[in-house]
Amino acid sequence: MRKISFGILTSLQSFEYENIRAIWREAESCGFESTWLPDHFVPYDLTERPITEPVLECWITLSALARDTKTVRLGPLVSCNGFRPPALLAKMAASLDVISEGRLNFGIGAGWMQLEHQAYGYPFPKTSERIKQLGEALDIVKRMWSEEKPTYKGQHYEIAGAVNNPKPIQKPHPPIYVGAAHERMIRFAAEWADNWNFASDVHPCTITDYQLRANTLENCCNEIGRDPQAIRRSWLGLAVLGSSKGDLEEKISRLKPKNMERELFLRGMVGTADETIQKLRDYLDLGVSEFILKFPEIRKEGCLREFSANVMEKL
Repeated sequence: MRKISFGILTSLQSFEYENIRAIWREAESCGFESTWLPDHFVPYDLTERPITEPVLECWITLSALARDTKTVRLGPLVSCNGFRPPALLAKMAASLDVISEGRLNFGIGAGWMQLEHQAYGYPFPKTSERIKQLGEALDIVKRMWSEEKPTYKGQHYEIAGAVNNPKPIQKPHPPIYVGAAHERMIRFAAEWADNWNFASDVHPCTITDYQLRANTLENCCNEIGRDPQAIRRSWLGLAVLGSSKGDLEEKISRLKPKNMERELFLRGMVGTADETIQKLRDYLDLGVSEFILKFPEIRKEGCLREFSANVMEKL
């Protein structure tokens, strides 16, 4: 039987560290296998939140949580390539894998929030250029995780005998997660990813739409001679569980973002327990084996335990 795992993505916006630690420990006790943080310096939902809202830094917070948890895998979803030189990021990630005793999931992306880059003084070139930078960055990161004194000279980055000890505990390296929804990035994931993550919260889609993207991934893998089965598939999206139809309707009315249409909101794992289980099974049939969930009610006591008992334990 195919292994299924569940994770949570926790916002860093207006959360005290103690809140996040408590949520992650609850997730760990409820059977969630991975815990994730976004990599942003300011709120990324600027239609709902003021830009001055407090936001903790992703990698620093992950380092603390690595010592405050025991079993869950943890990582950024995803680390923005433009924020840190790849050699530094390789060193940070290797250190975190050691600190966490081999629990790092390494999510990385090209970055998309132009306002954030400009505010912090980072260049924000066009999309094609950012994707090229991401490829060079991953080349450097993987070399620094595996070689003793790697040297690399690319169009955007270079290193010269960059010693990186200690190496990550995980061999050959921590799993690389690449988020991709459009063909250019799906093609990139086919080349570089150990796990292709589809962000349904950003790109709400039907099961048919997802199937088309999965077919694109398989075609891209076949073109470059890579086995599509070598890439694990994860799905990221909203999760709202209703105890009844009436309870669900009340939650949809209260939790749906004002700028999101009802139909798009319902494309997440939004439903009663039976409805949610069926949605999960539909994605399992398309090769998804990991579900990373964003719970709008995550501050509510028992939210994760309720989902675990009524959905996860029944699959």
